[in-house]
Amino acid sequence: MQKPRLAIATCARLPELDVDDALFREALDARGIAHRCLVWDDPKAPWDEADLALLRNPWDYWDGPGRRDAFVAWAERTAARVPLWNGADVIRANTHKSYLRSLEAAGVPVIPTIWLAQGERAEGLARRIEARGWSEVVIKPAVSAGSVGAKRIDARTNPDEAEAHAASLVVSGEVMVQPYLGSIESEGELSIVFFGGEPSHAVRKVPCAGDFRSQPEFQSHISAAPIEAEALHVARAAFAAVGKPLLYARVDLVRGEGGALQLIELELTEPSLYFRWSEGSAARFVDVIVSQLETLSR
Repeated sequence: MQKPRLAIATCARLPELDVDDALFREALDARGIAHRCLVWDDPKAPWDEADLALLRNPWDYWDGPGRRDAFVAWAERTAARVPLWNGADVIRANTHKSYLRSLEAAGVPVIPTIWLAQGERAEGLARRIEARGWSEVVIKPAVSAGSVGAKRIDARTNPDEAEAHAASLVVSGEVMVQPYLGSIESEGELSIVFFGGEPSHAVRKVPCAGDFRSQPEFQSHISAAPIEAEALHVARAAFAAVGKPLLYARVDLVRGEGGALQLIELELTEPSLYFRWSEGSAARFVDVIVSQLETLSR
């Protein structure tokens, strides 16, 4: 049996790669790189048979009590057996959105956020929102993906609803409250994809009318977008604050109330990479993987 050079981490609900990553697999085949998808929490998965392990869609690590801790522990065990990208230390930090506090402290322009600790009482949240000058907000868990648990609420007209939703979330983890930015409806969210620290391509994602979620599964409008200097400046500042080597990254930006771009997410664990919207992007990603494999073989 041929030794798989690349082990690709997936999850039980999606054991093979999603539709966007079909181009990635084609690019791996074109370069003659043997690859195999392995479910991250399968105890029989042979990670140590690979030369490199890559996270792609382990999209259930946040779903349930203790899942994120189990996922981080898996990453650390796996990284001790085979080179894992991105690294286990990056995964530990990036799977909890409190990393945004660290980036903000380092001077990265991040969407302003009210944080509620796990178990904290939500009474008085509406007053805190009003004190910030916000009306509509998005309330969401700090460990999640795909907008699960996120809710857009007008806290000025529905203060009880805002506090009730926050209260339902703090039971199981930390909660984030952010202002809803009107630019998401007109300009949308800009996602820039980086491979090996260099920009590859970007897409603009505009939610459906009346929605705030920009992911493709919510039928948002997605189109290729240019990568401009302001966006690159924010991205570079975020990478400098992380201070770790990154095989891949996706930087998600929105325009804030003052007109400047602000970071909404720095996706370093298992981001969708939007290969379908940029010809040659999957091949560029494989080039970076090949370079890493060559480095490991020296």
